[in-house]
Amino acid sequence: MKKVIGIDLGTTYSAIATLDDLGNPEIIPNPENNNKITRSAVYIGKDKAIVGDKALEASITEPKKVAKKAKIKMEDEVVFSTKEGEWVDGKKGYTPSQVSSLILSKLKDYTSGVKKAVITVPAKFAEASRAATLDAAKLAGLDAELINEPTAAVLHYANLPGVKISGRVLVFDLGGGTFDVTIAKIKDKKVDVITSRGDKHLGGEDFDQELIKIIDKKYKKAKGKGLDVKDSKLAQTAEKIKKILSSKEKVTEIIEGPKGPHKIEIKREEFEESIDTYLEKIKMLMEEVLDESKFKPSNISQSLLVGGSSRIPIVSKIITKIMKKPPVKGVNVDEAVALGAAIYAGLQNKTDLNSAQKKAMAKVDLTDVCNFYMGTLAAFQDQERQQWGIANTIIIPRDEKLPCSVTKTYYPLADGQESIQWSVTQSEGEETDKEFVTIIHEEKISLSKKSLATDKINVTYSYDTSGKMHCVVEDERSGKKTEKNINITETSKSIKQLKEDLDFDIE
Repeated sequence: MKKVIGIDLGTTYSAIATLDDLGNPEIIPNPENNNKITRSAVYIGKDKAIVGDKALEASITEPKKVAKKAKIKMEDEVVFSTKEGEWVDGKKGYTPSQVSSLILSKLKDYTSGVKKAVITVPAKFAEASRAATLDAAKLAGLDAELINEPTAAVLHYANLPGVKISGRVLVFDLGGGTFDVTIAKIKDKKVDVITSRGDKHLGGEDFDQELIKIIDKKYKKAKGKGLDVKDSKLAQTAEKIKKILSSKEKVTEIIEGPKGPHKIEIKREEFEESIDTYLEKIKMLMEEVLDESKFKPSNISQSLLVGGSSRIPIVSKIITKIMKKPPVKGVNVDEAVALGAAIYAGLQNKTDLNSAQKKAMAKVDLTDVCNFYMGTLAAFQDQERQQWGIANTIIIPRDEKLPCSVTKTYYPLADGQESIQWSVTQSEGEETDKEFVTIIHEEKISLSKKSLATDKINVTYSYDTSGKMHCVVEDERSGKKTEKNINITETSKSIKQLKEDLDFDIE
């Protein structure tokens, strides 16, 4: 029985992995077709849901009932409407967590009833998106922990048999909908993450959309009328062309449209020009990571590829140009994240392992970092304007080694102050302006009735490797402590109600 599993819940494809009897990670293939990756597409019918390639097949006849890209919708307050066939705001439908839970349930069925899992998320997933992912796991009947995708990938690379990966490495993770760049240090099988940056809205599906524009333009020029650019079959054709262009200089494809079939030719050069804006974003993010880490390309021993879109030739050229050396090849980039997640699952659940697996995990170690600035709002006196204002103050800085615990001391504004408004903030930059931070929790806390302006109010934030934060606000005068675990966001419906809404069989 497979007792530990790691899941790469992807925008376009997902995968599940476990540890073999000797402690080596291995992909669990889909028992229906033996494929090692599963389409992150879900057909939602009246009494059944279909996950994977069969869902895409169903999209040809019932396109409005097939939900895709749930992962990149996690932070949005949207639902998938089977009437409109789109992610919409404020209408009846299925949340990103619900759709993702159907994918997770399908993957879980590849095992023998495993209940514990490690699920991967982009490094730049904020608290709301992480919470939504955990909700999806609960709906699928999984007790889950999270790990950042590039961190999981570097764990896999560090444990590759017969391949020597060591020193400082740059992990380039370009998936279907998200992009992360991570710098880490590998020594033996020990991984020390130094920094991560990312774009949660950049990936291979953006490239597909540019190809759709090219196809539509060529068809319209030849036939006088354009295509339905939202057609699911056209999207599949664009993805197919993208993959072919990774190995060939040009592709010829017959396109079905309102004015009949038409043969079009797309050259790799055309495709590369069409995605130039995205390529520039990739370059900028890589350079930002190097600049902020204060490392030069010469300080990085190897570049490691992750994600299906990293196969695109122009992407490899960009990496080679910036890093002054080509990236490491020979690894299945579609599987790396899931395999690394399985290793992390082994690290976190050693009691579920056999003796050989425990021996293998004893050689592995991981140190991750906080990917955001975590802080609180506090009053300050604006000397220039001669008035009080509210500013964000940082408690846990970005790139702080995890697990960590940081305490900062604050004070009441005046004697006799009866309460404070406590806010937990999250930001990508070291922001002081409260308008540029996300408040992930806030509550009113009563103070001692005899409070003085000199009384210490100690705020402690503790953060672990799975992205869970424990907060404590202590009023030293009264000894009162207010504690909060910041790992779950409130939803409009309970988990129980969300589960009841998914009352159908999964295929």
